[in-house]
Amino acid sequence: MADLGLLVNGLPLSKVDALPEGAWVEFCALPPAGAELRLELVGTLLEPFLRPGDPLWHWRWLAPATPGIHTLTLHTVWPDGRSEALRAELRIAPRKLDQERYILLLTDLQHLGRALIFALHGGVAEASLQRDPAPPTVAEELQLLCGDDVVQLEVAVGRLARLPPERHHADPTMVEPGQLRDFSALHQLRPELHKSAEEIPALDAIAALPEPTTVLSYDSYEARLLRRLLDKLAERMATLANHPHLPPARQSPLAEARARIKRMQSQPWLAGLAPLDHYRGATLRLRHDSNYRVVYRLWRRLQQRPLLNPEAALSSPALSDLPRLYERWCALRVATALLHLPGWVVQEAITPTDEGDWLLALPEDQPLLILTQPGGAQLSLRYQPRYRPRHQQGSGLGSLDRHTRIPDLALELTRPDGLPQLLVLDAKYRLDATGGLPTEALGEAYSYLGALGNCSGRACLGAALLYPGEGAAAIYASGVAALPLLPGATATPLVDWIQAQLREG
Repeated sequence: MADLGLLVNGLPLSKVDALPEGAWVEFCALPPAGAELRLELVGTLLEPFLRPGDPLWHWRWLAPATPGIHTLTLHTVWPDGRSEALRAELRIAPRKLDQERYILLLTDLQHLGRALIFALHGGVAEASLQRDPAPPTVAEELQLLCGDDVVQLEVAVGRLARLPPERHHADPTMVEPGQLRDFSALHQLRPELHKSAEEIPALDAIAALPEPTTVLSYDSYEARLLRRLLDKLAERMATLANHPHLPPARQSPLAEARARIKRMQSQPWLAGLAPLDHYRGATLRLRHDSNYRVVYRLWRRLQQRPLLNPEAALSSPALSDLPRLYERWCALRVATALLHLPGWVVQEAITPTDEGDWLLALPEDQPLLILTQPGGAQLSLRYQPRYRPRHQQGSGLGSLDRHTRIPDLALELTRPDGLPQLLVLDAKYRLDATGGLPTEALGEAYSYLGALGNCSGRACLGAALLYPGEGAAAIYASGVAALPLLPGATATPLVDWIQAQLREG
C-alpha cells in the first residue's frame, strides 16, 4: 500500500493493516511548498485543521460501520491550477462482530436458508440438513460447470431459440380517428359522460384515440429464470477461472464452458427481459417442457451447493455492509423461530431457494411467511413493511401520525373476531461500551410502539430490538424488549418473547 506521504494515527499508511469500525482516525500530511491538500474518503471531502507551529495538515474521520475496503484519495492543488491525485485503499475491520463471528454469521446465513427450505417442504431433503455447509470444492465446481449439464443446456436453449414460447398482451396505441380499426374507444364521445352538450368534443377536434394493439413478447417467468441461471453460471465460472488452485489441465474446458454460456446469453429473444424478482418454484412449463426441464434441473443443482466464499466476502461491497448482513440474518432467524411456535401451522411461504439472492434481497411486497391456527387466527412475517399514515392505509395497519414507519420485521396478527395487531422486531447493529444495546436505541422501539395502529388506535403489542450482544435479555413492562441475538448462541429469548406477546395479545 502506498504511503502518499500520509500518516494514519501517527503511522505511515503502508504500515496500517486495518482500522476498527466506529473508531476515530486522525490523518496528517505535509503539503509541498505553496500547495494545498484535500483528503477524500468514500467520496466525501474531509475538513482539514491546522495546529499552531505545526506545518502538517490534519483531518479527523469516524470509521463507518461498513467493514471492507474503502477508497482514499489525497489531492494536491497548486495556485497555478496544477493538481495531482494519489489513491490508496483503507481496510475497515469488524469490531462488534469479530472475525470469527463474522465468518460464522455468513455460514449460518447459508445454513438457515437451507433449513427453511427443508422445513417448509416437508423434509423432502431431510438428509441434506447434515451436509457440510462449506463452499463447493474446485473439483465439485468443475464437475458442475464443465459437465454434460451445460452442454445439454446449450442444446435446450438452441431449441427454444428456434421457437421461443410467446406471450401476447394488449398495449394501447394512440391512433388518428380516421385510421381506427377498433372503435371501442368511441364511447368517450357519449353525451352522458359530459356535463353539457358544449363539452362534447367534435370528432375533427380529436387528434388521436387509444386503440388496443396486440404485442408479441417472449418475457415470462420461465425465460427470466433461464436468463438468471445463465448469469449465475457466468459469475461462478468467472470466480472459478481466478481460483489459485485451478488445475492447468482444466483451464481449457472451463474456457470452452464460458464460451457456451456467453453464446446462450447473446440469444436475441433473451435480451431485454425484466430481471427475475424472486424464485417462485416450479411451474407446469418447468416441469413438463423438455427444454425447460433441463433449465430447472441445473437451477436446482446450483442451489444444492451455493457458492459462498467467506474470505472474499470481507472485501466484497455487497457483503461488507455488516448492519445489512446482520439484518438479513435476523430475518432468517425470526422465520426459523416461527416454525416452532406451538399451535401454529405454516400456510404459505416464500422459500429462499436461491440463497445468493436470499442473503441480499428479501421481497418487501408480500409476506415471507404466513402461519395459521385452527381457530382462524393468522400470523404474517413481513420484511421492511411500509406503514403509511392511517388516511392512506384504509382499514388496515398504519402510522397514527404523519410519518411513514418502516421497521425491519413485523409480525402481523389477525384474529377472526378482532382488528389487526402487530409485533415489531428491529435489528440494531450497535453496542455500547459494556457490550449491551445503547440506551438511545430504545427510542425507536418506543416510536414503533406508540405510532403503529389500526382504525381504533394503537395496535402494536410489543417492539423488540435485536442486537449482536451476549448479555441477558431486557424485557420491560412498557412492551419494549432488547434481545441479544448472535450466530452460535441460543435464540431462546427471541422465541420466548414472541410466544409471550402472542399469548398476551
